[in-house]
Amino acid sequence: MSEYIHTAYKKTARIQTVVCGLLFSAFSFTYLYVFQSDILEALHFSLAHGKTHFAPLASAIIITVILLLLRWGVNSLLGLKGNVRALSYFPSCLILGALTDVGKDVYTGGYHTFWGWMLPLVLMIYIAVAYWLRRIFRNQLNHENNPIILMNCNILIVIVLCLMAALIGNTNRAFHHELEAEHHLRLRQYQQVLKAGEKSLDASRTLTVLRSIALSHTGELGKRLFTFPQHYRSGGLFFADDSTQTYRYTNDSIYYLLGVRPYAGEKWLTFLQNICYKGTGKYTALDYYLSALLLEKDLDTFVKAVNDLYEIEEELPRHYSEALLIYRDSHPEYPVQITDSTLVKRYITYRERQVGFTSYTEERNRMRREFGDTYWWYFDYQE
Repeated sequence: MSEYIHTAYKKTARIQTVVCGLLFSAFSFTYLYVFQSDILEALHFSLAHGKTHFAPLASAIIITVILLLLRWGVNSLLGLKGNVRALSYFPSCLILGALTDVGKDVYTGGYHTFWGWMLPLVLMIYIAVAYWLRRIFRNQLNHENNPIILMNCNILIVIVLCLMAALIGNTNRAFHHELEAEHHLRLRQYQQVLKAGEKSLDASRTLTVLRSIALSHTGELGKRLFTFPQHYRSGGLFFADDSTQTYRYTNDSIYYLLGVRPYAGEKWLTFLQNICYKGTGKYTALDYYLSALLLEKDLDTFVKAVNDLYEIEEELPRHYSEALLIYRDSHPEYPVQITDSTLVKRYITYRERQVGFTSYTEERNRMRREFGDTYWWYFDYQE
C-alpha cells in the first residue's frame, strides 16, 4: 500500500511539473506576444539603437524558453519539493515583470531602470530565504502529501506568480496605444495607426499627434481629424517639448512633413500661417494650418484663410464644410454655399437635436453619441 502511494505521488509530481510548465509557458508567450509586444519592441529599439530588426513572435518564444530553463536551474539549485515546488518559478516571473516594466523615458539618452539593481537584490534575498526555509521545513518538504493537494497548491502558486508578473509590467493602456501607433507609423501603415485606441474617448497628446501625422500622410486631415478626441487644441498637432513625452517621432518629423522649420521662439500658428501665405512649405502645410485654426475655434481667421488659400470651387474636405456651416449661422451674408445636401440636412438635424435637454451634461453626452465625429460637436462642446 505504501509503495502504491509512493508511486502515485511520483506520478502526480511529474504531472504537476508538466501542467505548471505548460501553464507558465502559455502565460509567458501570450503575455509577451499579445499584451506586451509593443513594450518589448520599444525596449529592443532603445537597447539596440534601432540597428537590428525586432521579431515579436521569435522574441516571445525565445524569452519563454529561457525563463523555463531558468526555472529548471533554480529548482536544481534549491531542490524545492512538494507543495512549494512551483516557487522555483519566482525568478522567471520576476524577470518577466521587470522586462516589461518600461516607462515613457525608454528612448531618452542613458535610459536606465531601478530593476538594474533591484532585480539582483530581490533574487539574492529569494535564494537566501528559500535555503533557510528548506532547512527549517526539510521534513515537511520530504513528506508525501495528498496528490490532489500537491497539484492544487503548485498550480495556485504559478497563477499567483503570473499575476505578480502582470502587475509589475506596464499596463498603462494609453502608453501601449502610443507605442502601437508609433510602430505602425514607422511602417507607413497609416490606417493601422488610426486604429490604435480608436474606441477610447481619451487620447494622450502623443497619440493625438501621431494620428494627425498619419491623417496628413493619407490626405485626410481635413476629413477625419474630428472623428478622434481632440483635447489639446492646436497643440495636438505638435509634440510637447518635453522629450520624455515623445518617442522615436519628434517635432522634427513634423517639420520635415511640412517642409520648413520654425524660427526659434516662433509660435506654431504663426509658423503655419507664414509658410502658407509665403508658399514656402509643402502642400501638407495648408491642411495643418486650417486644422490648427479649427482646433482653436478661430472661424474668422479660418474663413479668411480658406478664401485666400483654397480653391473654393473644389469640393472642400468634410470638416471645412462643417465649419463653414457654423460660420454662415452668424454671417448669413457669407457668399460661399455648401453644395453637399446630405451634410446640410445633418447640420439642420444637429441644431434641432440641441433643444429639450434638462442639463448641459446630458446634452453634451447625447449629442456626442450622434454627432461626436463632427466639427460641430467639437466647436460647441469640447472645452
